[in-house]
Amino acid sequence: MSDDAEQDLRTEVVQLKRAMQTRPVIDLARGVLMASFGLSADDAWNVLVEVSQHTNTKVHHVAEDLVGAVNGDPLPDLLRQRVSAAVAEVLGPHAPNHPTAEWRSLADRSSQPDGERSALPVSDQRRDLSADPL
Repeated sequence: MSDDAEQDLRTEVVQLKRAMQTRPVIDLARGVLMASFGLSADDAWNVLVEVSQHTNTKVHHVAEDLVGAVNGDPLPDLLRQRVSAAVAEVLGPHAPNHPTAEWRSLADRSSQPDGERSALPVSDQRRDLSADPL
């Protein structure tokens, strides 16, 4: 075996090990997006990739932040905005779960007077991942 072929194999093994370590959190983040917005698995993946590219952040770091938000950690503003934009793009403007603007936090939704609360179920309202557990 040549030195180049051996180096290629070593590089591939390192990449496969890294993929095995990061895959679980990526799958969790996809599930969060699927459950929160009614996305398909492919659409959830596309949202992660879109956010990753527009924030210059590795996909597994985006996924870690989303999963952290479910556990109560704050979601950085830039990431929240990019997730909102990516979900809106994937869903299209006429989808029931389309975030029409910024996601709103649970505190913002609950501070409205009773007469002004949305008739939409929570799953159809805009979300603020920085404040809401998903």
